Amino acid sequence: MKIFALNLCLTFHTKQDFKHYTFDLMTFEELMGYFFKGTSIEHQQLYVKAEHTETFLRQVFELQQNSIWRETSVYVSFVFDDPDQLAAFQAAFLDKFRPKAAAGGLVVNEKGEYLSIFNRQRWSLPKGGVEWREEIEDAALREVKEETGLKRLEVDEKLLETYHTFYRGRRWVLKTTHWYRMHASSSETLVPQAEEYIEEVKWLSKEAWQADDLPTYPLIRHLFEFEFSKGLRGDCCFSH
Repeated sequence: MKIFALNLCLTFHTKQDFKHYTFDLMTFEELMGYFFKGTSIEHQQLYVKAEHTETFLRQVFELQQNSIWRETSVYVSFVFDDPDQLAAFQAAFLDKFRPKAAAGGLVVNEKGEYLSIFNRQRWSLPKGGVEWREEIEDAALREVKEETGLKRLEVDEKLLETYHTFYRGRRWVLKTTHWYRMHASSSETLVPQAEEYIEEVKWLSKEAWQADDLPTYPLIRHLFEFEFSKGLRGDCCFSH
């Protein structure tokens, strides 16, 4: 399970997940010391020995809410001795958050381009909250249409779910976003939803999304990595 805390990504594993790999596990204290020594850890993958205790649970929760760590593009993998410890820890960790559901779309056109929105100085994808008694797929379609101005839009398949944390209403929230692959025509007029602070809506190429210098979020890059790893073509599901 990958949980994104802005730029920080936390993953949870057992030793069995890495049976074909050899690496050194650091303690949580070593992790914190590694960071505050001033060592650059941007874009690094770090492995931490994990345990299901109240102290370790508090440490991990405080890590994800730390503003300095949240701005750091680093992956931290917590490695437990066995699946029972992992399951118990994850249940206790998730219980610290208020759950929220959202839905969005990875929309492709007949040219193989991806519908993209620009707000808060980063490129992202259209998504939003699921309303009371609303079907998740319907919410995804509605949010994409509202944020981009598209009128004709069709769902191809469910892609995956992503998880990220943020603070709202005096409590930390874990948002689960359900992503759908959709298709639409590039001939439609795009209109950014101003009330959601969306400044621009445009179609970006696969190459643009693969560029390292495109300002975006690690969560969105994760979604595109999943899309590209499937070897899907933008025009395979397009219907005129």
